[in-house]
Amino acid sequence: MVNDELKRYGSGSLANKPQVVIVNKIDAAFGEIEEEEIVNEKKMELANQMKEEMGHTRLMWVSAKEKDGVDDLMTRMASYVGKMKEEEEEKQREIDAADATTVV
Repeated sequence: MVNDELKRYGSGSLANKPQVVIVNKIDAAFGEIEEEEIVNEKKMELANQMKEEMGHTRLMWVSAKEKDGVDDLMTRMASYVGKMKEEEEEKQREIDAADATTVV
């Protein structure tokens, strides 16, 4: 559903960018369940359903209220942004090199 919106926005290139799906409020979703094993089973069931829909496995669990998973999320996002910047810089270097070797 979200990817359909991303494809319709502008040139549609946003849908081709790396994505991470964040599941927030896990404390509220599973807060009443006391057994960690059951919570993990429920998370796995939900993760499997979502991964089928998403077409990828980049899924993170976060409880912003409890600050659970937030640091991991920030680290992962910083890594993605850094990787994307490196790829863009490499593309630009290739374009610049091709322009420099073009004979007019």
